[in-house]
Amino acid sequence: MSFFDDIRRSVATGVRYGYSIVLFGGGSAYISGITRVLGIDPRRMEFASERRVIAVEGEELKMESLEGGCAIVRGRIMRAGEEW
Repeated sequence: MSFFDDIRRSVATGVRYGYSIVLFGGGSAYISGITRVLGIDPRRMEFASERRVIAVEGEELKMESLEGGCAIVRGRIMRAGEEW
């Protein structure tokens, strides 16, 4: 599967769940569908979407960008997805 197929599948899934997450090699994550930020910490970041709470866990996490309902998180990402 190609990089663009991954993006297409992620966006299609995001329509159903109100968000989408694209991971780039464990070093960064692109999250869309964010309605608000719930928490920012170097080990865990939490975001609300229309229907779910999204969490990113790892080490040395930093918010690279937050604009228009989308965020880019960089660091050593170990897990990203719905609240667990």
